[in-house]
Amino acid sequence: MIAILGKNGSSPPDEALARTMLAAAPHRGSCLTLRVLGNCVLGISTRPDFVDASVSAEGALVAALSGRVDNAPELHRTRTAAGFPPASPRDADVIVAALKAFGPDAPNRMRGSFAGIVTDGRALWCFRDHAGFRPLFYHDGSRAFVAASEPRQVVVGAQIPEEPDLTVLEQILYGRMPSDIPAALKGVSRLAQASTLTVDGVNRVAVRRYWHPAELLESARLSPTDVRDRFLQLMAQAAARSLTGKDAILLSGGIDSPAVAAFAAPDHRQRTGRPIGALSCVFPDLPTVDERRYIELVAQHFGIELHTYRPRARALDDVEQWCRLLGSPVPILSVPEVADSHARARRLGYENVLTGDFAEFAFGNPRHLVSHLLSHRRWRALTTLLVTERRRGVERRRLAQHLLGTFVPGRWANWYVHWRRLDAPERIPDWLDARKARPGPYRTDLLPPSRQRWQQLQLLGTEGSTITIEAAEVCAAIAGVTVRRPFADVDLWEFFLRLPAEVKCPDQRDKTLARSLLRGTLPDPILDRRDKTYFDDHVMAQVDYATLRRLLATPRHRVPGVDYRRLAQRIDQGSFNRFDWFWAKDLACIHAFLSAW
Repeated sequence: MIAILGKNGSSPPDEALARTMLAAAPHRGSCLTLRVLGNCVLGISTRPDFVDASVSAEGALVAALSGRVDNAPELHRTRTAAGFPPASPRDADVIVAALKAFGPDAPNRMRGSFAGIVTDGRALWCFRDHAGFRPLFYHDGSRAFVAASEPRQVVVGAQIPEEPDLTVLEQILYGRMPSDIPAALKGVSRLAQASTLTVDGVNRVAVRRYWHPAELLESARLSPTDVRDRFLQLMAQAAARSLTGKDAILLSGGIDSPAVAAFAAPDHRQRTGRPIGALSCVFPDLPTVDERRYIELVAQHFGIELHTYRPRARALDDVEQWCRLLGSPVPILSVPEVADSHARARRLGYENVLTGDFAEFAFGNPRHLVSHLLSHRRWRALTTLLVTERRRGVERRRLAQHLLGTFVPGRWANWYVHWRRLDAPERIPDWLDARKARPGPYRTDLLPPSRQRWQQLQLLGTEGSTITIEAAEVCAAIAGVTVRRPFADVDLWEFFLRLPAEVKCPDQRDKTLARSLLRGTLPDPILDRRDKTYFDDHVMAQVDYATLRRLLATPRHRVPGVDYRRLAQRIDQGSFNRFDWFWAKDLACIHAFLSAW
């Protein structure tokens, strides 16, 4: 998806340039569609066998959309009932009608995984979905405003040199990545999730956030029965919205993806008459990582067609090619493994992949629950919580620490954690400048006033960089699949945000409410698991000293804060721990990206 808006009386839109922009991302397809209106041109590219974008009919407003608006049929019905029917049921036509009706806040009424651009020929409105699953980048130049799904498309359309932004690369390495961090290509900006951008060809770009989840916190008053009924309704809706009829679940042995399976599998069978598919990683050679027995239990319970494989892709495979294609190094995520799973799904005939991602954000975090209830003087809820914790064996001393922690300033608490060496000092390798890698306190969750700590934890996932999500979306586009995350359905997410703290977190264990709500839906062995799978053995088996040596021993560029001589020694010694590997892998991706210059 691309757009060019001419500014300050510039020449008419250059359709040839628009086509060149679309061609800069060949994995999105060669079937091009353009719409020209006034001083603007919009365009999409699709594949004959995979259509994941749409454009609207010609009119006073035209739109281009990447992804899918799940509730487009509902929006179509409401606009038709109001006497303003969209030009067609296509998603792009529906968003034109929605923008006419609701203005810049229209995206907040949409559900799904999408990014869109709407124009009247003089101005542009750009937007991304609530979680930022679909990317949108832009460049605001003196002669034109350019927007696109990928950074390199923006560079081509803006006709600016393609060169790395060294400041952004340093931010990526050290984890300082706000929602609107620029792209790694200089001159390319990133639109943050849950935001709209307006540009009129004369004034500067205006960006505003349309979703304000903090306003929803603890606003619901529901009985336990109502909570369960509403959850089951919303979870079923979220799964239904995610299905296409050619679906597979990335299935693990935890709670999250089996919960998706519990709702998606029967719906899929009812729609198609066939079992839904599942794709699962198994590790027969790594017993501490392997979850096969739980995966097979879920697959059998719900009648799922299960496909298993032992992952062979490694985090630094073809790293230069991936960085070139993505237009950025990607921290944390193992791009080759993600790309491999999506490609396998497509080869098996699936075009839509469901995951359990974002469940931890929806279910929330119970940390600071005691302080929250105490600081808000919720005495009955606090008493019930303390009694519950004692009954399950938590020591009085531990509970007293939670109570007293309410009155300890965050910086004092962090000083104590550091003094006791509880801040995992080994997390900063000896070849990194600790002042660069650790600029602030270890426990940043303690820095807000105690009244706000629990609340801020519930908002995790609603902000922060979307760089890894964007990379996964490109991997999916290359494979020819879409990726859906039912737990990120906004209606379901907002339901959990609205729950009072003592309902959302009945005790201080993770996902206690989830286990209760899913009891009777998931098999008991899944809900009652007490062994937790850690993937350390798999991660450490991926350490690629040869690629690290090639990229980091004598690099042409130097990232501030890295002792390359000491790093080379550690690579030669082959003595990395998991923290060394995490940092070195991300650094290697940065240098692989820089190797193009």
